[in-house]
Amino acid sequence: MDGPQPPTRRSVVIGGAAGVVGVVAAVVVATWGRGGSADGETGAPDALQASLDALPVGGTLTISEPVERSTSLTVVRAVTIRFTGAGAIRMTADQDAVVVRASDVRIVAPEITGVGAPSGGRSNAITVRGKRSTPLSDVRISGGHLRDVPRDGVHVEYADRVVVERVSVARVGYAGVLLLGVTDSVVQDSVVSDIRQRADEVNSYGITVTRDATAGTAVTRRSSGVRVLRNRVSGVPAWEGIDTHAGDRIEIRDNVVSGCRVGIAAVPSKSATDRGTTDVAPTGLVIAGNRVTRTGALAAGSGIVVSGAGTTVGSTAPRATGSVTGNTVTGAGGTDAGGILVKLTRGLTVADNAIVSSVDDAIAVEHSNAALTVRGNRITGVSGDAVAIDVRSAANDGRITGNRVDRTEPRVRVGLRFGDRTNRFVVSGNTFSGATVHESDGGAHITR
Repeated sequence: MDGPQPPTRRSVVIGGAAGVVGVVAAVVVATWGRGGSADGETGAPDALQASLDALPVGGTLTISEPVERSTSLTVVRAVTIRFTGAGAIRMTADQDAVVVRASDVRIVAPEITGVGAPSGGRSNAITVRGKRSTPLSDVRISGGHLRDVPRDGVHVEYADRVVVERVSVARVGYAGVLLLGVTDSVVQDSVVSDIRQRADEVNSYGITVTRDATAGTAVTRRSSGVRVLRNRVSGVPAWEGIDTHAGDRIEIRDNVVSGCRVGIAAVPSKSATDRGTTDVAPTGLVIAGNRVTRTGALAAGSGIVVSGAGTTVGSTAPRATGSVTGNTVTGAGGTDAGGILVKLTRGLTVADNAIVSSVDDAIAVEHSNAALTVRGNRITGVSGDAVAIDVRSAANDGRITGNRVDRTEPRVRVGLRFGDRTNRFVVSGNTFSGATVHESDGGAHITR
């Protein structure tokens, strides 16, 4: 075939059974020949977009052959787009491949190739774009491969009940999956790798759950109730594997993160009126059961970091809350970092984690942590300054109980170190015999 073939249209019965009236829906199957385009690059009309526009609510567009496009395929009603066989979209221009502007949309097994991560472009493979005032809902992206994309693999703004599952994203310029102002959603069982941060960007992410910080939360809402489950994220050498900025009730569980400068970060969002500070903290966090591995070739970075808003010791800005439990962190730390680092928190629990081969500090307790619990963690090997639990700065209080430092060669230098007299902690039941110096109290107020 020398060019695009007309789509065929047929009716099928969905849900028909004995005693049940079936619903008739239109199914459009677009088949494209070799050498053709699906969007008028050769002067033809955009037949693929026309086929999509012709679908009724509940219809399905099947893409079964490879197509090249220079414009976005835009979804404006509740339909399914299904890629089968050799079906794929390859972009020839810096445009989002698929843009969803409707609720109740399904995209199944998408095969999308962009114009290249190093291209300097701003396009995404799949964009789901709701509005602040009228968010979308019930969008599901399942399976498939998204690759060589200038910015994000999956980019979602202002939507509820979104599911991103079993998607593979590789070689993108900013984020594998980005959720902004999204609620009650899940990113699960997906693979994100090789994030190629551009020179003009200051950060990049495997998966990020964030908000628009150019206005207050009354205008640009926080992401909330989002679960990030069982994903594999690797190769974010310049920044963070999994991130939330100011998310509420974000659950990051059972993920495997490797080759990232920072493994998992839960941090505040910037102030809309003073970009030099932060004013919305992550709250209700669950960071559990993850495996984070960092290599020494990367710049210093924490395996897991949790930070509330503000900058100064004792800041009255909102504090981060939640728990960090049952994680295994290997090889993280260095200057201004730790295997696990916490600051500006309230009521945070750091418990039952295994922290292995850290640099400088295994658990770094920075400033301004109120009612902090550090319990039942096992620390094996710390190089550099070689401190197992380092309460570095001031305005911290809480409990440090039941932690263990294994004996290694070379030995951990200090099991528990306090750096300021204003710190107040209950310390009991710890096993620091694997450290040369069990405790260095720094004049802190300690209750046994």
